[in-house]
Amino acid sequence: MWNLFVSLVMTACMLPALTLREAMAQAEKLSPTVQLANLRVLEAEAATRNARSGYQPQVAMAVNGTYQTINLQNIGLIIPGMDSRVGPFRTFDARPTLSQNLIDLSLLSRIRAARSQEAALRYDVQTAREATLLAVLQLYLQIQQADSRISAAEARRKTAEAVLRQAEQFEQAGTASKLDVARAAQQFHSEQAVLALAKGEREALAAMLLRTIGLPQQQVTLEAPAFELREVATGAADRPEVRALQARLQAAEDDRRRAERERMPRLAFVGNYGLAGTGPDRSLSTYAVGAALTIPLWTGGRIEAEIQAAKARVEQVKTQRRELDLQIAQEMKQAEIEANAALLALRASQDAVASAKQSLELARLRFSSGIATNLDTITAQGTLAQAEDVQIRTRYEFLLARARWARAVGNVYAFFD
Repeated sequence: MWNLFVSLVMTACMLPALTLREAMAQAEKLSPTVQLANLRVLEAEAATRNARSGYQPQVAMAVNGTYQTINLQNIGLIIPGMDSRVGPFRTFDARPTLSQNLIDLSLLSRIRAARSQEAALRYDVQTAREATLLAVLQLYLQIQQADSRISAAEARRKTAEAVLRQAEQFEQAGTASKLDVARAAQQFHSEQAVLALAKGEREALAAMLLRTIGLPQQQVTLEAPAFELREVATGAADRPEVRALQARLQAAEDDRRRAERERMPRLAFVGNYGLAGTGPDRSLSTYAVGAALTIPLWTGGRIEAEIQAAKARVEQVKTQRRELDLQIAQEMKQAEIEANAALLALRASQDAVASAKQSLELARLRFSSGIATNLDTITAQGTLAQAEDVQIRTRYEFLLARARWARAVGNVYAFFD
């Protein structure tokens, strides 16, 4: 009864069978890596709006009320017979102030740099998405590889069990020795150990897959996709990392121009209108309208230092771009070589598995006919296990290399093409 309850609970907690495309689509929506990259874009959008606000009208409201005294001698006014100290008296001033930057080339460059940084972060989202999709694709394929190993191990275990039972029967009939039984038992238990390890590896990979997608840990079943095994052709790369670096290069250039334009004059409009007097009820309207021209004359070397720093950042991005171009070319070539080599190895391993199965069947027939011991059978079983492992490994090495090739060209979904 308890086992039935546990089985029902586990069934209720299991995810529906996930296809590879569904797993990748879920990762695009739920992966914390992709979500964090999107949040950084929102932060960059706010930074762009902040920079752009410098060219928008600025309105402030100021209300001042004071109770003060003044000394006329401070302004050089001396009246005989009159105390130079005046007051105390009240003053009141209330007015909104409007200011507007009219010409500020440095600010324009800062705005352009912020926009370029925002564009770079948008490409970073695509980069994070591609990296996450590749991780999901690789884990999915590794789970499929583990499933293939489990199936092969289960088939070999059944064969080993049948050979063991046959050896025991022949030993009881006097046509086989205890050595034959011991050999068959050792092979059976070895296949059981291989099967247990394969199942454990599969569960560990499934846990990693769920974490990468962004799903809670639970039982998951995967649908085995059908893949066409063909050679990988060289293609043109369109990587979001390249576009992100190009945007960062533009941002660095804009930042350099911003630093250079710090030397240029700035022109702003300033105006205010309000009430001034001894109190809110005894005030008169006043206003002021004018323009402010600011010309930097001496900044202590600050502008020169900012220009040098900006130029260094430009060179850094250019170097990063060159390094990335070399990396992409190497990744594409390596993935192409690995995929095509694995495909050739797979075709050869398929023939090896067919021959190993035939050898095992012939060895079993010889043992059944009593013309040989089961040593040939045990050897044939080991040969088949090795051949099947090579076949499984080369098949998924090809698929993993194709996945890396798709990532290298900048579109993980090209894996399905």
